[in-house]
Amino acid sequence: MSHRIRNRRVQKAGVAALIAAASAVALTACGSSDSSSDAKGSTSAASSSVTSSKSDDTTIHSQAGKQSTTLSNSAAGTAQATAECQPGTLKAKLDSAGTSQAEMNHRGTFLRVTNTGQETCVISGYAGVALEGAGHTAIKTTARHGDTYFATDPGAHPITLGPGKSAWADLVWTTTGASTAHAKYLQISPTGSNSHSTVAFDQDLDNGTLSLTAWSSKPPINS
Repeated sequence: MSHRIRNRRVQKAGVAALIAAASAVALTACGSSDSSSDAKGSTSAASSSVTSSKSDDTTIHSQAGKQSTTLSNSAAGTAQATAECQPGTLKAKLDSAGTSQAEMNHRGTFLRVTNTGQETCVISGYAGVALEGAGHTAIKTTARHGDTYFATDPGAHPITLGPGKSAWADLVWTTTGASTAHAKYLQISPTGSNSHSTVAFDQDLDNGTLSLTAWSSKPPINS
């Protein structure tokens, strides 16, 4: 009788051991699944962080050149402003550069602009010009950009001007007597802004029309 009881106890103990082992395996499996889930979650979060970072970079780059409160954009705007020649540092005048431009009712000279500032800057495009008569009265002026009778237009392109360096443009008009404008002065705006220099320009020219090339690093003249 006692032998049977012992056998039953052994059998129960064995069953309990099997149940405990199975539970341990199940818990280990569950723990492994949770760990994998956490790893995936971490990877996803990292991926999301990278995407967000790229998105922020894209936003910052898309705002370059516009007013912004970020330090990087403010610095970029400052660098851009420094690179462009400012009207206050430019001095414009007429200069023949030792070359005569007079042929077949065409007359010409050069516009010369000099960087009077202390920093290197860049200028490009065409100057703004306007005629004035006696007493600085305004004369209706037509400015034509492109080739002149004496020079091929180099086209608008950036020119780097160190302190004291100059850029040039050819300025030409005709004198056939067609609706002659009697000019006494010429306004020259190096950057095309409202800021300009006024120089003596005692010339008679047809229809108040001037032809001029873009700024060039040397006097543009056809050989």
